[in-house]
Amino acid sequence: MSPYPLDPVRAVGPMRIVLTTYPARAAALTAVDGALARGLVACAQLVAIDARYRWNGRVETADEVLVLFKTVPKRVGALFTFLSENHPYAVPEIAEVDVPRVAPAYLRYLAETLDADSPPPPLGGGITRRAAPRGRAARAPGRTRARRPRPSR
Repeated sequence: MSPYPLDPVRAVGPMRIVLTTYPARAAALTAVDGALARGLVACAQLVAIDARYRWNGRVETADEVLVLFKTVPKRVGALFTFLSENHPYAVPEIAEVDVPRVAPAYLRYLAETLDADSPPPPLGGGITRRAAPRGRAARAPGRTRARRPRPSR
């Protein structure tokens, strides 16, 4: 059993990016087409990368294809399952990135594409900045006053 939780504790964003790598473009396209056909993602981006990694005690180098899958929180579990079951690697890297802020138009696109029953984005565009409580050391220093000059005699 892994010491790491499977569900992110502090994930709050309306969008997720799930990323993984493939050994070739054809394998990546097969995964993207399967995820799109199942309605697990709204879109995906493929990026050619040079990878270096440690495998079986040796440093390896490979040309790979990084795929960034764009989805909504409620589809992440099914996407992880799909990618895990259909991945060519013995130990695939499949990682989720929480996206806390998304442009309103793109958020509408995600909702319309993947979750037609979802409520519309909040009024005001949905772009907010959450203020976290700040510690005492992070507070702005109090206002100081310069000493009044002494009248000359």
